[in-house]
Amino acid sequence: MISQEEISAILAGVINASSKLYTIKDGRIVWTGIPEYYEGYKEAVKQKNRIQTHSEVDKYPEDLFSKRAPNQNEEENKYVKENYKNTTHPVYMDYLAVTSRGLQDNNWRIKYTEDDDYNEYITEDIDVFKSVESYVKNIVPSLRGTDANGVMTFELKEPALVEVDGEVVVSDTEKLKPQPKYYSASQVVAWDWNAYGMFESHEKSVVEYYNKPMKVGRVFYFYDDTNIWRISQSGKFTDHQFNYDIIYAHELGMFPCHKLKGVPSINEDGNIYYTSRFYYAVDLLDWSLLYSNYLNVSIANVCFPFRWMVGDECDFTNSEGEKCFGGKIGTADCQSCNGSGMKVRTSPMKTYLLRPKEGSSEGDTSFPEPIGFVSPKTDTLEFTSDKADSYKEQARDILHVKTTNDKATGKDDTATGDLIDLKAMFAFVQPDSDQTFDVFQFILDVIGKVRTGDSEFEGAKLVYPKTFDFRTDADILEDIKVAREAGAPTHIINSLMFQYINHRFYAEKETAMVSALITQADRLLTLTNDDIVKRKSQNAVENWEIVLHDSAFQLVNELISENPDFLNLELQAQVDALEAKAKEKTPSTINTNAERANRLLNGV
Repeated sequence: MISQEEISAILAGVINASSKLYTIKDGRIVWTGIPEYYEGYKEAVKQKNRIQTHSEVDKYPEDLFSKRAPNQNEEENKYVKENYKNTTHPVYMDYLAVTSRGLQDNNWRIKYTEDDDYNEYITEDIDVFKSVESYVKNIVPSLRGTDANGVMTFELKEPALVEVDGEVVVSDTEKLKPQPKYYSASQVVAWDWNAYGMFESHEKSVVEYYNKPMKVGRVFYFYDDTNIWRISQSGKFTDHQFNYDIIYAHELGMFPCHKLKGVPSINEDGNIYYTSRFYYAVDLLDWSLLYSNYLNVSIANVCFPFRWMVGDECDFTNSEGEKCFGGKIGTADCQSCNGSGMKVRTSPMKTYLLRPKEGSSEGDTSFPEPIGFVSPKTDTLEFTSDKADSYKEQARDILHVKTTNDKATGKDDTATGDLIDLKAMFAFVQPDSDQTFDVFQFILDVIGKVRTGDSEFEGAKLVYPKTFDFRTDADILEDIKVAREAGAPTHIINSLMFQYINHRFYAEKETAMVSALITQADRLLTLTNDDIVKRKSQNAVENWEIVLHDSAFQLVNELISENPDFLNLELQAQVDALEAKAKEKTPSTINTNAERANRLLNGV
C-alpha cells in the first residue's frame, strides 16, 4: 500500500512537469505542449495521435498538413483543409478485421464458474455493451490498435443508497458493480509497473480563478494494490492544492491495471514501451494521405481550365479630358482599368483577357484564335495517384491486409508463396490476438474479485484461439475442387467440407449447429454421385444413407418440428435421431439419380 505522502510526492512531480504548459481560455484548460512526465510519455501520445489520423474519419491531421508543400499557395492550402478526405481509413478497418479474427465465436471458448451471480453479471450487466464479451469485441481491438500504451482497469458504478435512521447510506445488501474502464496513454501521468498508476481524468473540480469559482481544477485517480484514490484540485487554481480521498479500498493484493500492449521494447530507464503493430505502416499511410489530398487540389485545377480571350484597350477619359494610355493617366494608374490598359482583363467567369499586339489594325488580333484554354497535362496527376496507391499497398503488405483475391487480379503465385504468406500472416496475428485475450481475461478476473469481494476468486477462464482461418469461402471451395480432382483421401475432403461449413455459417448459430450435425451424420457428404453409384453397386452404401444424404436438411427440420429443443441435445443423440428418421423414410428399394439416368439411357 502506498501512503498519502508518497502519492503527494508523485503528484508534485506531475504538476511540476506540466504546470507551465497549460492555461485557461474561455473557461477551459488549453494545453500548449506535451509534458515529459516520464520517459516514453511523449512518444506514446505522439504514436496515438498519428494513428488516429487514419483510424478516425473526420479528424483533420493539422500536424501532417501544417507545412505547406513547395509552390502551394495559401488558397490551395485552405482548399485542402476544407475538402479533406480520409482515404486511408479503410486500411485501418481492414487491419482490425484481420487482427480480430481470433474473436470469432468458433475460434475460442469460455469456461464459466459455478457462481451464478458472477456468470449473470459478466453476461448481462456491463453498461452499454451488456456483456464483457461484447465490450471486448466492440472496443478492445480498436483501442489496442490505436493506443498500445493505454491502460485497462475498472471503476465502480454508483452504489445503491438507502435511508437508515434518517441517514442516507450505501446499501449493504447489494454487491458492488465494477465496470471496465479505459485510460488513454495521454491520461497515464505516472506509472510504475505492478505497483501504481496515476491517471488524469476528464472530470474537473471547482477552483478559484481570478476571484471567481470555475470548474477547471484538475482531477486524478490513483490505483495501487490496495486502494483507489480520487485526487481533486481545490482552493486557488494557481496554488495547486489537492484533496485526497480513498473512494474504494479494494484490497485485492494485486495492481488492477493492465496495459493494452503491442510490440514491446525497453526504454533506457528499464520500463517497457509498446508500439501498436499498425504504427509500423503509419509513415507510408501518411504519404498516401498527403498525395491523395494534394491530388484532389490538382484535379480541381485541371477540371476548371484557364481561359484566355483578346480584350480591347482601355479608352477611359476622366472629367478633365485626359485619356488612358497604356493603363496610365498622366503618371497615375487609370481608375477604370486599374493600370491594366485593358477595358476588362477578367470577365465575370474569370476569363483572362490578353492585350492585342501593338500596331495591329482593327480586327487583327495577332492571335490564331479569338479565344483559347490553358489546361495542364495530366502526367503529374497520374504519377501522384500511382504514388498514393503504391504507398497504401506497401502499408497493406506490412499489415498483412489484402482486399482482393489474387486469382481475381491475375496474380499467379505459387502454392509455396501462398503458404509463406499465410504463415507470415499467422505470425503477425497470433501475438496480437493473444494480447487481446489477455485484456479479456484481465477484465473477467478483476470483475470477479471485486464483485465477490474475494481476492482469491477465480473467474471465468478463456481458451485462447490457436488457429486462424484467413481464407474466403471461395478459397475453400477451390481447395475442395482441387482435392477431388487429385483423388485426395476422403477424410481430407471431409475435413475441407467441415472447414467450409464452419467458416460459412460461424455467425448463424442455428444453421451452424445443423451443418455440424449433417457433417457428423452424413458419411457420403464428400462423395460425388458417381462415387455413390459405385459404392452402392458394391453394397458399401445402405439405402437409408442415400436418403439422409439427399434429404438431410428436410429431415432435420422435421425433427425440430417434433422437438423444438432437438438442437440442444448431445451431438451423438442428434446423429442417432437423424439416422432413425432417414431409415423411417427409406423405401425397400432405392435408386440414386445417377442409377435412374443410366437405366433410362440403356432402355431398362
